[in-house]
Amino acid sequence: MNLRSVLPVALLASFVLPAAAQSTDEEQVQYTLPTDEWYVPKSTLTFGVRVLSKGASVKFGNLGAVNPYVNGPLENGDRAYADGFVKKDSLESRSLEAHTTTITQPGNTEGSFTYYTINDGSGRYQVHKLTRGPAASNGDPGVVTDTPEGDGLSYVDGHSREWQAVGIDQIEGNRVRMSNYSTTSLGGSFEEDEGINPGLEMALARTIGTIGRRINWGFTAGIAMNTMNAKAGGTVQATLMKRSDYYTIVGTLPTGSFGGPTFAYYPSNPNPSNTNLETTAPVVYDPVEEGAPVAVGNVDVQGNWQVKGAYFMIRVGPSLRTQLTERIGLSASAGVAGAYAGSRYTVVEQIEIPELDGPIIDQRWDADSKVLAGFYADVNLDWAATERTGLFAGVSMQQFGTYEMSVAGRTATIDLGNAIGLRGGISVRF
Repeated sequence: MNLRSVLPVALLASFVLPAAAQSTDEEQVQYTLPTDEWYVPKSTLTFGVRVLSKGASVKFGNLGAVNPYVNGPLENGDRAYADGFVKKDSLESRSLEAHTTTITQPGNTEGSFTYYTINDGSGRYQVHKLTRGPAASNGDPGVVTDTPEGDGLSYVDGHSREWQAVGIDQIEGNRVRMSNYSTTSLGGSFEEDEGINPGLEMALARTIGTIGRRINWGFTAGIAMNTMNAKAGGTVQATLMKRSDYYTIVGTLPTGSFGGPTFAYYPSNPNPSNTNLETTAPVVYDPVEEGAPVAVGNVDVQGNWQVKGAYFMIRVGPSLRTQLTERIGLSASAGVAGAYAGSRYTVVEQIEIPELDGPIIDQRWDADSKVLAGFYADVNLDWAATERTGLFAGVSMQQFGTYEMSVAGRTATIDLGNAIGLRGGISVRF
């Protein structure tokens, strides 16, 4: 035996003999790995799902605060009420009235037409239409006929010719009453607890050192995502408030009318189906009297309330792991966690008012996001399918606080609270 043959044998013995002298399964596994895998992985990346025993708990509070209308003019100048409206008037709102008083002849083509108006100085105007007839036999342009089209009420600054009340009972002498309704919450509330809540997660565990011969210690960091969808529906009691404005009617309302514009048959028009004689009684645009909200009793408010969104959890903490058998390991981790929650609060409420044709519906929503601090802990079993890949399953626990949202007076307290769940997926060691 020469030196060249001794060296490989000695080198092999230096590994085999210590391995034979050890008695633990863990050390036997370590030294019986294939000769091309000398590096022992220290990091484990996991992908999987987690199913929590419960999702968010939401308490909907101060429900029944219906207030769909605003006081005063809208952006376009119109005034809206539950039982009517008063539109902002302008000269341009009447296309015929806006025509010039200058007479312009129509084109030479048969059927061409133009309009002109005549203001008689009495607050009214007449509309005339010039129409080109058929061409003459010699090719000359057709004869132009002048037809009266209608008689309208002229624009007056500060008046409104387009207004409407729901019922004749709103007419009080030479005034019309327009009302808005709202409700004041009596503290109505609902609570909704989400059931089983699935989500996704990813985590990275890194081994730092050992405790004794069988326990490894290190750190684990991970992210997870779960959804939120809590909704409730039902009826709550609220105090009904009524607020009324009064407008002055200019002139006399046509029989059976409680709005404008109104028209009647115009005898001067040769078309018997044309009703272009305006009989409108306008109102003064600005209310002559603006009322204050008055309580008129309690009312049932029917509603649906929903908080929908998701939260992302970030966790980090120390971890321990031990090898139970050649393929099965046990690990545990606990530490701090943070949750970034984003949600949308949607409210749909409605009330029925006997004197109105239909319900008053108030639909609103708002969105918000919050960062919450908390804790987590989990215990897992892992099974090695190969030297690098495997499966894991375990139990997890988390604890977070609450945050609040509000929509036009209604509140929602979202409690992520304590939740216990199952987790599982695949793992990759490297």
